[in-house]
Amino acid sequence: MNLGKKLFATGTAAALASGGLFLTAGPASAAVGDPECLAAEAQLRAGLEQAGIEAELVDELEAAVDVVVAAQAERDARAQAALDAATALEVAVAELEAAEDAAAEVDIEAAEAARDAAQAELDEANTALADAEAVLEAEVAAYNEVVAAAEADLEAALAAQAEADAELAAADEAVLEAEADLEAAVAAQEALDAALDAQVEADAAVGPAQDALDAALAAQVEADAAVDTAQDALDAAAAVQADAQAALEVELAELQLALDAQVQADAAVTAADVAVTAALGVQADAEAALADATVALTAALADGDADAIAAAELAVEEATAAVEAAIGAVVTAQAEADAAVAAAADAALTVGVAQDEADAAQAEVDAAADVTADAQAQLDAAVAAAADAAAAVATAQTELADAEAAADAAAAAVVEATAAVEEAGSVADAQAALEVAVADRDAAQAEAEAAAAAVAEAQVALEAAQVEPQALIDARAEVAAAAEVQAEAQAAFDAAQAELDAQLGLLAAVEDAETAVADAEVAVETAVAAAIEAQLALDAAVESLAEVRLALGEVGVDVEELEALFDAALVACAGPGAGIDVDVDEGLVTGPSTSPGAPWSPGTSPVHWVPGSSMETTNQGMNVQTAGTTPSTTTGAGSENHLGVIALTGAGLLAATGLVLRRRHTTGS
Repeated sequence: MNLGKKLFATGTAAALASGGLFLTAGPASAAVGDPECLAAEAQLRAGLEQAGIEAELVDELEAAVDVVVAAQAERDARAQAALDAATALEVAVAELEAAEDAAAEVDIEAAEAARDAAQAELDEANTALADAEAVLEAEVAAYNEVVAAAEADLEAALAAQAEADAELAAADEAVLEAEADLEAAVAAQEALDAALDAQVEADAAVGPAQDALDAALAAQVEADAAVDTAQDALDAAAAVQADAQAALEVELAELQLALDAQVQADAAVTAADVAVTAALGVQADAEAALADATVALTAALADGDADAIAAAELAVEEATAAVEAAIGAVVTAQAEADAAVAAAADAALTVGVAQDEADAAQAEVDAAADVTADAQAQLDAAVAAAADAAAAVATAQTELADAEAAADAAAAAVVEATAAVEEAGSVADAQAALEVAVADRDAAQAEAEAAAAAVAEAQVALEAAQVEPQALIDARAEVAAAAEVQAEAQAAFDAAQAELDAQLGLLAAVEDAETAVADAEVAVETAVAAAIEAQLALDAAVESLAEVRLALGEVGVDVEELEALFDAALVACAGPGAGIDVDVDEGLVTGPSTSPGAPWSPGTSPVHWVPGSSMETTNQGMNVQTAGTTPSTTTGAGSENHLGVIALTGAGLLAATGLVLRRRHTTGS
């Protein structure tokens, strides 16, 4: 047997060096580099080399170990699940016991009786409050009636005061009118005296004014003759100027036509610009309407309303048509604006030509105007002299007319003043009427003062009536006290109802806890069955591994010596195991305490156990067992036959295979 067919050819040496010892994924092993593990591996490696085991057998052994490791992991996982289910069951049982303890003191009948008593007190308090409020309402009505009567008296006094004030105002107005009549009578008499004096003076001024008019008329005749001579010269110059002016008017007419055409062209440009702006505005409005319709369509599509979607789509189509029409209108308006600008430019050119021709005609008119101006100046001087003469005549005539008018006016004023005196009456009559009006005003003043005093008395009476009587105050206090009692009764009723609700809640909690315990028991049964199934699979894998190790004896290997080296290396390299055992005959799953050296307590989850800890000596732990098809759970004492069964996971597995191997080897011998 060459070296290529021995153990080292399969890579097992690398597995040994890493602390795996055929268990390439061992669940618990010593740390890499552990001195005891390395020493044990070296001894086992030397034994394997001396035995000269073929590589095929080593591969078979390694594969069988891997199957055992996988079965071990599956068994541990399912067993741990069973332990967890048992823990959950204990928690549920503890919670049920706590709920039952909490509900032990529940007395629904007493709570309902307390609630009913509180309800009766609350009803009584509500009745008392209603009675107090009725009394208060009656007192308020009586109080309001007294106040209303006082307010009515005050309103009557105010009405009488208003009537007296109106009569006083009328009397004051009568006094003012009488005073005005007296003043008018005095003024009329004084005006008549002044009119008589003015009439005498006006009659004396008429004679001198007539003499001055005669002299002015003679001077006017001479001035008029000089005006005729100057007028003839002016007429000749004016004829020449008229011809030049006619020519100018022709040119100006043509210029005006050109200007009118220019104005029309400019107006057309302005109108076209306005039309373009308006079309752009219409286009903007149409585009805004289209945007709004699009937003509405989007909202309708989001809502999924078919009618709204149809209406929104129609609105979008109409808005789109409006936008297209507006764009066409903008294009048309812009074309018309461009044409108007071109026409305005042509009109401006025509105005320039007409302006030049009008300027030349104006120069000829100006020359003729200069000649006419000289003739006009001579005529103006003559006319001015004639005008002065005429003005003198007019002045004289005016002065005469004024003198005559003044005389007539003075006579008319005398007549008018006489009529005014007759209309106003005598001063004595007006004085007597004033004295009567003053007396009436004094009487009205006294009545107004009496009415004001009555109003003051009514206001005092109203203020007295508005003071709340003691009965009303007492009624308010009774309502407040009854409301306080009602509030206390309401609070007591609420507390009694809350106590009843709390006790009913405790009973409901017991029912919920019972349901949770039933569910947890079902979970335990299911988990234990799965753990037993996994244990059976593990037992089969261990049996297969034992078959492989038994083959070592068939090749002439010293099984006992190699077995000792194998187990020694396994013990040295393996770490603490999971501490879980499954007894398929008894239907029992055993787990360790929550921490090394510490006992397990309900509500915790066991993880692992170390040999020599308190669990082994105190028999504390958790067992999950099943008998037939009905699993049950046990904890604490009574699990002493199943605690700490597997101290080292790897060592336990291979030790079991060694046991089978030794038994078969002994039987074969």
